[in-house]
Amino acid sequence: MKTRSYKITPRAPELGGGWKLTLLEDDEEAGGGVFPLHEESPHVGIAWWNALPIEERAFWLVKAASAVPADTRHAFLLAEA
Repeated sequence: MKTRSYKITPRAPELGGGWKLTLLEDDEEAGGGVFPLHEESPHVGIAWWNALPIEERAFWLVKAASAVPADTRHAFLLAEA
């Protein structure tokens, strides 16, 4: 019986960030893909931040370990990816 599994690893920011998916069959690579973070206009991030209730803002500030709203948007996009 063949064993199937997968591995998800983060990609370096200089490669576009995001994630690399490796599909494994009997511990041999059998496929996969790259899922970079999508670039977006800063206005999208600003609108996202302004629409968040205060509790969600606090959550994403803690998650990003930063007081910079742009960092919270990045943390959100990573979580969504």
